[in-house]
Amino acid sequence: MPKWIVTASMRDADPPTLRTIANFEGDEPQALSKFYGIINSYDRDVTKVTRRQIYKYSDRQYLVRVLGRLKQVEYIMQLGELVVDTKDLSLPSSYE
Repeated sequence: MPKWIVTASMRDADPPTLRTIANFEGDEPQALSKFYGIINSYDRDVTKVTRRQIYKYSDRQYLVRVLGRLKQVEYIMQLGELVVDTKDLSLPSSYE
């Protein structure tokens, strides 16, 4: 079963941040469904969300703008599939 990761990086953060939001297993439709659920609900850095705007770059990368009563935060959220693992014999040990 494929393994997936969801990451979020805050735009304009100093220092730059990259957070792992979720790790899970599933086929691609399951992974995309879970990813869409995350981008529609993630609001870790904002209290009292008043608005959410989502911009699509690709099926696996979005800009999520979350507006709260006191501040606005933008995240680049990505869905990644594990393609190399030197400890997993079912996956290649290098990427070509």
